[in-house]
Amino acid sequence: MKKTLLFFASLLLLTQGFSQVQFDNSSFENWENLSSPTEEPTSFSSLKTSDGGIVINGFAPQVVWRSSTAHTGSYSAQLIVAAYNGIAMVSPNGTLTNGRVHAETTAANGYVFTEVGDADHSTICTDRPDSLVGWFQFTPVGGDVGKVEVLLHDNTALGKLPEPAGPVPSHWVGKARYDITTTTSSWIRFSVPFDYYNNNSPDYILLVATSGDSLLSVTDSEALIDDIKLIYNPNLVVIDPAAAQNIDVDADGTLLTVTETPNAAVVSPITREWKFSTTAGGPYSSFTGPETGTTYLPNFSAADIYYVICETDFGTEVVISNEVEIVVTDPLANTVTVTPSATQTLLTDEDGNLLTATETPSAASSREWKSSTTSGSGYTSFGTPETGSTYTPNFSAIGTYYLICESDFSGDVQISNEVEIIVPSSAGINDEDLEFKIFELNGAINLVFEDKNELGTLSLYNMQGQEVYSSSVNSKNSTHQVNQVSGVYVYRLTSGDRIITGRIKL
Repeated sequence: MKKTLLFFASLLLLTQGFSQVQFDNSSFENWENLSSPTEEPTSFSSLKTSDGGIVINGFAPQVVWRSSTAHTGSYSAQLIVAAYNGIAMVSPNGTLTNGRVHAETTAANGYVFTEVGDADHSTICTDRPDSLVGWFQFTPVGGDVGKVEVLLHDNTALGKLPEPAGPVPSHWVGKARYDITTTTSSWIRFSVPFDYYNNNSPDYILLVATSGDSLLSVTDSEALIDDIKLIYNPNLVVIDPAAAQNIDVDADGTLLTVTETPNAAVVSPITREWKFSTTAGGPYSSFTGPETGTTYLPNFSAADIYYVICETDFGTEVVISNEVEIVVTDPLANTVTVTPSATQTLLTDEDGNLLTATETPSAASSREWKSSTTSGSGYTSFGTPETGSTYTPNFSAIGTYYLICESDFSGDVQISNEVEIIVPSSAGINDEDLEFKIFELNGAINLVFEDKNELGTLSLYNMQGQEVYSSSVNSKNSTHQVNQVSGVYVYRLTSGDRIITGRIKL
């Protein structure tokens, strides 16, 4: 067994700035001593290369072979319980380890162990992985059970498996074990978490895989093992809700909560601090009174755009959460005002007076004119958005409209005052041959046609678009007492298929 590849893998990990140990040749693609009794995957050993010396190893049966049935690549490790009764009448288990097998003539005294100081039979590991995964096929005899087991231990005592009776040894740091019980000729993935016994860091990692149940193993029970891997979960820090917030100066926002998910490497108490920046991505600064709880309530005394994060120290690494954008505005700082603000009365499809949006203290980053038929709410965009600093009112349908300018000051959206636009009547047909005079005299409307054949109907509308008077015109000269309060009205004169409108003041 040789571990040259593990050395280079360790160098590669170091150059990348982190160290997460994996078993060398854990996909069993590289083998030694093929077609001989000591055929073994590189970096692993079996019963034939135990520490029992030439006497035991010479009589021990072969229990490991290279198999061309692979989950990935070309090969897997085939473990078979041997048909052999030379060691206390027990069938030697199909056993594979990255450490070394200790074998005696009494099978119950056998175990696998980390041979400290021998790079071929030990794997240095100071990490704390989260779980162990791999793939297997299994053909047991009777009720036999295989296993894949991994031990993390320090160097204060011999690291060995199986587990001794009694309390967990003090030099054990953690262990993961998966019992193979499913009979299958297809590849099945297993995953099992590590159980940790203390907060110590290990010095070594020891793996053993078997095709039988220790001293109860049954001859010819067979297991194929491939793609053994250690899983290292990341430390996670997430702030919720993540949506941007818009708040006023000195006003509370929505409470933020941090969720921290530590991995198995965390051995120290978790500490955290909420920080902020006025630039996305940082650098981040502490609050005047450090915020170290699992929640934080946004509140800022100056208008700006802030980016809030939670910086969590897991003892092994510091992780920064997602950013939450907080737009803080002074409701009196940014304003938009539309002038002239006086109500306008227009005919349909008639241009009104030009409206101008004045933004202070400086121009907004963007704006849009909108309208509603309800004062104070329901503002919607025009068919073609109006985004300039001026807008000329023009509506094609009768109604009362309320115009505003919605200005966006880099996230601070302000709405202007309303301007009322009244469209009380359809526009008329301005026929030159329809000759008449209309004027107010003593609160009444006087209508004079030049030609009696032009007679028709006179209708009168107030500025809210309501019809307040209608009468047939039966003579060239007519007087119409409408009994309305003083003000401006819109008249509509209909004569045949011709209509003309205008304004008159009573």
